[in-house]
Amino acid sequence: MNNYLFNFAASYTGGGYKRLYAYLEWFDKNGGAHFIINSKISHLAERFNNNKYYFVNMSVLQRIFHDGNYLESIVKSNNQFILFYSYGVPLYKNFAKVNWFHLSKILPLVPNKIKMTLYDRLRFTYIGIKTIKGFKKADIISAESEYSLSLINPKYKSKLFLSKNGADDEIAFLRNYEPKKKEEIALVIGTYWYKAIDDSYEVFLMLREANPSLKLIIIGSDKTISEVVKKDNNVFIINKFLDRESIIKYLRSCKYYISTTLIENSYNAISEGVGFADESFISDIGPHREFLKGVKKEKIKLQNSDRFVYHVYRTDFDISILQSWEIVISEMLNKTNALISKSRRT
Repeated sequence: MNNYLFNFAASYTGGGYKRLYAYLEWFDKNGGAHFIINSKISHLAERFNNNKYYFVNMSVLQRIFHDGNYLESIVKSNNQFILFYSYGVPLYKNFAKVNWFHLSKILPLVPNKIKMTLYDRLRFTYIGIKTIKGFKKADIISAESEYSLSLINPKYKSKLFLSKNGADDEIAFLRNYEPKKKEEIALVIGTYWYKAIDDSYEVFLMLREANPSLKLIIIGSDKTISEVVKKDNNVFIINKFLDRESIIKYLRSCKYYISTTLIENSYNAISEGVGFADESFISDIGPHREFLKGVKKEKIKLQNSDRFVYHVYRTDFDISILQSWEIVISEMLNKTNALISKSRRT
């Protein structure tokens, strides 16, 4: 088994789950590795049983104040790891020859950049302090867009590494695409407050003017969705956890994809939307502009705010923009091996 330890304890949904699933699958086929994962998704251990697992179950408060306590016992029970890869959990110690921190969210780096509750501002400020302090312990600091890397202090420039999200599902879909009529559905995935669901709803209403039969499907918790949206009979909220296969099924069937998120670390979500839907409406933020550079698009202003969205057709999208998980993981391992070789020479 490869002597690599991956810590995904704080991520069991969204982009974190997607990356974890890809890593589990790849290492399962390539000798196995050690993974710390949230107990809520412990079923993945049965599916990819060539890996070794450590399960963690933490409350929100425990994740804020004690999110590294479980690491000591795991590391002590093994020989020294070659690579310790921490997905979003701040680094407190050097646990391996190469200590890698992957930035999962950028809100802790910019808690004053967008409007949020006082609780969230305090929470993200505190996490940000721990995250930035942990940069000193990291040999590598990766993020999923150049925009995210630009938010990190230039004194860590030599440690920075771009690690995009893989897009195997989108690549396979586009390579084997057969034109067919999509369902009259607009799709929104994710309902965290920064996803700006009211803005997505405005885009849906705009589309519905020309297509009265259009329905809106929102995947995510309904706790952050306004009553106006909830009461619309043309809106259907899927308020439960969906596995990767189910989400792909919705992406394949939708005619429109909408993402009006205020802030993101990556363009993971929109690569799915632009790749699967006939048309996509994407918010004008840094990572999205980065992804859509060179892609034909129309910029549209929202009526109820000063925000803009990009209107993109799948037929104007170039598949070469996307990377496979094979490439993403290979780049990570090559970087790790290069650092180890360099340390041996010095």
